[in-house]
Amino acid sequence: MTIENKGGANSFHQPDENFEPYEQHGKMPWPLIAIAIGLGLWGAATLFDTREDVATAQADRTAASQADTGLTTDPGSALFAARCSTCHQPDGMGVRGAIPPLAGSPFVAQGPELVATILMRGIDGPIRVNDHIFNGHMPSFASALTDIEIGALSTHVAQRFGGSSEAYPTTAVAALRAAISDSGSFKGGQDISTITGLDFGNQPAGKAQVAHSLTPEVSALIFTGRGEQWACASCHGDLGQGKENTPRLAGLSADYIVKQLDDFANGRRLNESMRVVVATLSDSEKRQVADYYAGLRVPSTARPELGGDLARGEALALRGDWSRNVPACFSCHGPSGFGVSPEFPPLAAQQAAYTASQLAAWAGGHRNNSSLDLMGRISRQLDDADRRAVADYLASLPPVPAGEAEQIARTGVRP
Repeated sequence: MTIENKGGANSFHQPDENFEPYEQHGKMPWPLIAIAIGLGLWGAATLFDTREDVATAQADRTAASQADTGLTTDPGSALFAARCSTCHQPDGMGVRGAIPPLAGSPFVAQGPELVATILMRGIDGPIRVNDHIFNGHMPSFASALTDIEIGALSTHVAQRFGGSSEAYPTTAVAALRAAISDSGSFKGGQDISTITGLDFGNQPAGKAQVAHSLTPEVSALIFTGRGEQWACASCHGDLGQGKENTPRLAGLSADYIVKQLDDFANGRRLNESMRVVVATLSDSEKRQVADYYAGLRVPSTARPELGGDLARGEALALRGDWSRNVPACFSCHGPSGFGVSPEFPPLAAQQAAYTASQLAAWAGGHRNNSSLDLMGRISRQLDDADRRAVADYLASLPPVPAGEAEQIARTGVRP
């Protein structure tokens, strides 16, 4: 039955089958339209002005950053950032107790020729800079840099940190290279004074490296072995420099070495060879071994040898990769990779194959003796190429200098 209601107050029309129940809008008043158009024009103008302000601010920040870090357009700037800033820091202030500052250094103040001479010869001995004694090892860059690069870098360093106005030409670098080709490293600040005839104040004399006093038993353990325990030196070398997949021990902190020996002994760190070596060591013997290697300051034998991308390795060491939640290596392991005792060992000058193998061990769960599994979580974010890259980069760095405590023990002088 169909109901129809035609006419009257209660009449209604049956809706069309395509009817959509929405409220129809009336026309927008023209004043409101005018206001909307005005707001749109104002927003566009503001956006344009803001974009200009942002661009200006970015340019200002870039200029300020370059002024703060000394990054300019001179060719020595990039060389300094790549070759020197890791140790001496971007502001040239060095690392207290380890790396001498360039800023305010009387050696740098002598001008680019002495800077170039030090770059090509290196320094292997104590040096006093601004009343502080440093006993690190600065490698020679003679084979790593061309004459053009030595000239540009020495000019940049002398001008930026020493107030020099001189430029050191390539022809002068070539002549200097020929004159000092067989000279070897400077044996510290006193040697520089003697050879150059310049007065750098009371410079410490270079001394032959001596080890901590060792008991005959521990000396035998290190150099000849004991019973079933083979000598430490048979794998790590007499001076603890390591080789290939055997780590460098020279310069590691004594506390870190003791911790690793304890971890090998109790099975927290797995290595069958090391388990045999540490099986019968007393706490006193572990400490003597650790003190011996911590006190050694010897050149690096490590080299980039894994075919890693050094630029990528440098980026991971200095800045990390936050797209993978990987922090910079140096944020934990200290400036220049010199370590933060006792948890974070030095990485600088470590054998590349050893570093890469340990990163792989962390990633695969075969090593897990770090606090909070920090290295495990970080290593799992790195692929094989990244592990090779960072291992090769760290192998290219100069070795960690002797620590402050070790230096005081040997020389009686606080750096």
